[in-house]
Amino acid sequence: MNRPFPTAGSDADLTSAQLETLGALLDMIVPATPDGRMPGAGEMTAILCHIAAARTTLPALRDHLDKLDREAMARCGSAFAAVDEVSRVSLLEQTRASNPLWLHQLALETVTCYYQQDRVLEALGMEARPPYPKGYRVEPGDLSLLNPVIARGKIYRDIS
Repeated sequence: MNRPFPTAGSDADLTSAQLETLGALLDMIVPATPDGRMPGAGEMTAILCHIAAARTTLPALRDHLDKLDREAMARCGSAFAAVDEVSRVSLLEQTRASNPLWLHQLALETVTCYYQQDRVLEALGMEARPPYPKGYRVEPGDLSLLNPVIARGKIYRDIS
């Protein structure tokens, strides 16, 4: 599959094989819709870059992607990105059984990034823009709810 990956030697610090595996994995977390209106997460370069550039988790990410590829080669004779969907699901179930936290964290990060992408927001019928400076309309609330906070008085010290 031809994905818009970060270039080799970029901040991603992942090999092309690792990026291919990551893209296939992200597409399993958020697949494209059959009508093509919503892209798969693996198609979104910004998501790949964000996840691959997280320096604190990069060594673990490399290890997990390599392990997925090794398992796919051992069981199916091809890299993870090249095997059929049924085999991928089976491989991920095995991974989830041995390390559920990693896949949970990856899925959470993927979904968080996915729903910030302009193309996704527009496909959902939303205006692709940051919330500020234009802002969103917030209905006036009941300010009496702040009375307990106001009644506490000053709880900080001046440092000037």
